Amino acid sequence: MNTGEDPRDLAQIREDLASPDAEARRLAVERAALLSSLTAVPFLSASLGDPSWRVRKAAIDGMVGVADDVLAGRALIEALADEDNAGRRNASVDALVRRGRIMVPLLIDASRDSCVDVRKLVVDALAGIGSLEAVPRLGELLRDPDTNVRAATADALGAIGGHDSERKLERLALREGEDTLVRLSALRGLARLEMPLSADALAGVLSDPLLRPAAFAVLGRSGDPEAAESLLKGLQLSARSAREAAVEALVQLVGAIEANEVERLCARIRETSQESPRLLDDAFDGLESGELTTRLLWVQFLGLLRNPRAVVPMLRAGRDEALRDVVLGALEGFADGAADVLDEAWEGLDSDGRRLACELLGGAGSPRTLDRLLIALGDEDPEVRTAAASALGRRADPVACEPLVLQLRALVADDEPDWVEEREALTEALGALAQATPTATRTVLGRLREALTDGAEPLRLATAQILGRVGGAEHGALIALLIQDPSPRVRAEAARALARIASGRVPEDLHLAMADESPDVRRAVAAALGEIDAPAVLHDLEHMLADDDVLVRAAAVRSLGTLAVRAEESLREELRRLLECALDDEAPVALSAVEAFAGLSSTVSLAPLGALINRPDPELVQALVGVWRRHAGSDELAQLIPLVAHPHWGVRADTIEALAERRVAAAVPAMLRNLEQERDEYVRQVLLRALDRLEP
Repeated sequence: MNTGEDPRDLAQIREDLASPDAEARRLAVERAALLSSLTAVPFLSASLGDPSWRVRKAAIDGMVGVADDVLAGRALIEALADEDNAGRRNASVDALVRRGRIMVPLLIDASRDSCVDVRKLVVDALAGIGSLEAVPRLGELLRDPDTNVRAATADALGAIGGHDSERKLERLALREGEDTLVRLSALRGLARLEMPLSADALAGVLSDPLLRPAAFAVLGRSGDPEAAESLLKGLQLSARSAREAAVEALVQLVGAIEANEVERLCARIRETSQESPRLLDDAFDGLESGELTTRLLWVQFLGLLRNPRAVVPMLRAGRDEALRDVVLGALEGFADGAADVLDEAWEGLDSDGRRLACELLGGAGSPRTLDRLLIALGDEDPEVRTAAASALGRRADPVACEPLVLQLRALVADDEPDWVEEREALTEALGALAQATPTATRTVLGRLREALTDGAEPLRLATAQILGRVGGAEHGALIALLIQDPSPRVRAEAARALARIASGRVPEDLHLAMADESPDVRRAVAAALGEIDAPAVLHDLEHMLADDDVLVRAAAVRSLGTLAVRAEESLREELRRLLECALDDEAPVALSAVEAFAGLSSTVSLAPLGALINRPDPELVQALVGVWRRHAGSDELAQLIPLVAHPHWGVRADTIEALAERRVAAAVPAMLRNLEQERDEYVRQVLLRALDRLEP
């Protein structure tokens, strides 16, 4: 981009770059990036060492955007030699990596620099770029006189990969006279590339205590079952770090070998672990105090051991949300053994432990675990009761029907958050039971029908929700009863259930519910109508477009959009007319209409959406931009250009991205005008990227 280079502008940029205000310097860097390459590069190169990371980031972005590759590359390589400013050197590496493969020839030339630091940073940049073109020169740098350069080169070859890199790293790792640091880097590279080396080939490395952990990592990624013996020996070493490296390698190996070899290896791991009791102590310490990656490793390893002593410590580790699913998956491998341990340890578990135990027991099959879950339904902690209900739903055992209904009846009708969540879990569980078999359906609904006589709203609501899940015309009488319920929530659920059993017509009870006094019920009716294939539906939805409640109208419009997708051509024009009228309604209704038009973009014109450009609701205008971005033609997209200066930052950003993505070059003048006055950092970045794409 070149906006002209008025001497006054250059003087102002120099002055702002010297300002104590970091924001002023950042803005000056962005202005400098718009100059010609020859003028911009000195400004940008100097700013790579700015004390503020925001300024350095802007300078990196600017250097990445410089059109002259040679000029930019030489300036960045020159900055690598700045001994007084580590930030500038690191920023230069980042910029070189982002400029990519075009920098490789210049970096190869710079790798012959007499300065050790420059050579190492050049190698780091080549590693980040990852081009195979650099591999021959990196091979030469493995003979560099400096240890750190050779080690960095080995890391770079491991990052780039390829057959030549693997061969070079193998020779380096096995070279006994080489420095330990360099051999460690070579071994790490081989592990990263999953280079298959046998234990025999690594025998010399495995005998060196300093190199042994890295060699274990290579064996773990080899996929060679014969590597297991060396790793199993590692479980018995005295150094804890070596034992942990062997553990990690064995976990990797289990995931890499053929499926028919896995159980045999796991049996050997369990056998060896019995001879090394320190392993469990290592594991329990790691679960308790290790970093996340360490705890994840021990969970996976203990899952292979299936030692009953590990169940409770693993469950405690599962209280960390990041480990929860892995812990539960590993404990499932214990089969009913874990369930038996948890049953015995139950009283000593805290609430989190009991909750996680319920989740695990939901997948266990023994009657003993069913009994434990039924007991947990009466736990003092509502989260434990909720987890128990969900677990019973997954088991879908008819024995749980009576306790679940009794627990649902026991809950008060308040909207206290814990009770609401528990009621939902109980309802889901009963719904799962009801869907298991026709017999279970009759049992659950029969038990709920009996319980309806006590008048508790949670039971009536649960019954309506379950009817909505199982459907079936034979339940029409019960649904008709519930759609006249005193509770609006029950009536709304009953309306949804009616839609499930409708067949070629709109049920009369659903017609009557269109005039319900509760907007929530009418909203449910409007949504339900969209699921029914019946001629009268269109008329009913048109009627609901005149409802007093805006959300009812919005639901009706969404249903119209659903109908339009599957409607025959003869009805589609009428549906389009109704949707077009909805565009003039309040924002929620118009927004639903925009979404409906998006679903019909292949069959109807999007031109009517243009009327929304001047609407004051930013979310509505954003929706228009999103639809046109995906589906509109060039002429329609050009209508969005004034939105580049819209008052709402989100509209500006979305519009700029849409115009750039669809290559609307006519938007460039408007974008340039807005660039100087844009104060939102995110939008500025979007603008700069868009101009880079649109300007030749």
